[in-house]
Amino acid sequence: MRWDIGIDLGTRNVRMVTEGAKEAFAQSAALALRAGEETPLYCGDAAAMLHGRDGAGLEVCFPLADGTLRNAEHAKALFSWLYGRAGEASRTRRLRALITCAPFARPVQQDALLRAALDAGAVEAGLVRSDAATAVGAGLSILEPAASLLVDVGAGKLSATLFTRGMVAAYAWLPYGVSRIDERLIRLLRTERGFLIGPRTAEEVKNALASAHGAAPVPMRAAGLNLQTRLPMLFDVEPEMVWRAAEGVLTELVGMVASVVDNAPEELAADLNDAVCVLAGGGALISGLDKRLGDQLGIPVRVADAPLACAGAGLAKILEAPEDYELLMMEKMARAARH
Repeated sequence: MRWDIGIDLGTRNVRMVTEGAKEAFAQSAALALRAGEETPLYCGDAAAMLHGRDGAGLEVCFPLADGTLRNAEHAKALFSWLYGRAGEASRTRRLRALITCAPFARPVQQDALLRAALDAGAVEAGLVRSDAATAVGAGLSILEPAASLLVDVGAGKLSATLFTRGMVAAYAWLPYGVSRIDERLIRLLRTERGFLIGPRTAEEVKNALASAHGAAPVPMRAAGLNLQTRLPMLFDVEPEMVWRAAEGVLTELVGMVASVVDNAPEELAADLNDAVCVLAGGGALISGLDKRLGDQLGIPVRVADAPLACAGAGLAKILEAPEDYELLMMEKMARAARH
C-alpha cells in the first residue's frame, strides 16, 4: 500500500507531509466555528490565535482531546482544509492518507477517524501508531533487533514504548498530557492568587518556568484578570507555583517510564544500558526532564532534535517504505473508496 500524504494529528498541533516533500506543513490543530455552522471560519494558526478570546457565538475547537478523537465533524473539517493544502497530491484522483493514531484509541475512535478522513475527500485512509512515527522521526532504529525506548511527552498524552524488530515489546501510557499542567496552573492562580488567566498564557508560563528539578529562579510577568477588582492587570507568577502544578504530572510520567523498563524482557532491558532513551513531544523541552529520567532509570536519556516535529519526520520516512512498518499499522489500516 502506497500513501500520498501523511498526517500527524495531535491534540494541539497538526503536521502534514507529502511523498518526496522536503518540509512538513505544520500548523495548530484548531478550528474557529460560529454557533450552528459546520464550515470553519478559520483553521490552523489563525484559529489558534482566537483560543481564549472566542466569544459572541465563536468557538475555538480541537478535534482531539487527551490524544484521542473527540469530535469527528471537526476532524473532517480539518482534514478537508489540509487536503486543500497538499499541493500536487491533492490533485490526484485517488488521495490516500496515512494518519497517526494513539495506540490506546478504542476501535470506535479509530473507525471514526478513518471515516472523517474519507468523508473529507480521501478515497483510502490508514492509521499508524503515533509512537512509531515519532520514534522513527526521532532517529530510533526501531526495525533493528536491539531495544529502542521512546518517551512521548505530548500535550494530550504521555506514553513510553519499547520497540524491537519493528514490533512493540512493552508499552505504557497515561490518559492525559502536559496540558494538564496548564489546567492546574490556571486553577492555582485562581484559588490562591485571585487571578484568572487564559489557556495561551498558562502554556507560555509553563514553557518558560516548568522544571523537573525544582523551581526556576526567576518569576515571570503575566497578564490576567484580577477577580477582586474585575480589572485586567500584570502580575508576577512565582516559579514555585508552576513547580507545584507540574510536579504531580512529572512524577507520574517517571513512574510510567519505569514500569516499561521493569516489564521489558530481560535481554532488551539489558540493551537499554547501552542504548539511549529518547524524549519527544513538546513536553520534552521541560527543563531538566531528561536528567531526571536518566537519574531515576539509570540509563542515558536525551531530548530528540526538534522534538515537536518528530512524528511528521517519521511519517515522511514511513511514506517512503510503508511495507517495512507493516507490524506497526493499526488494525483498521485501509478502507476502500465510498460511492
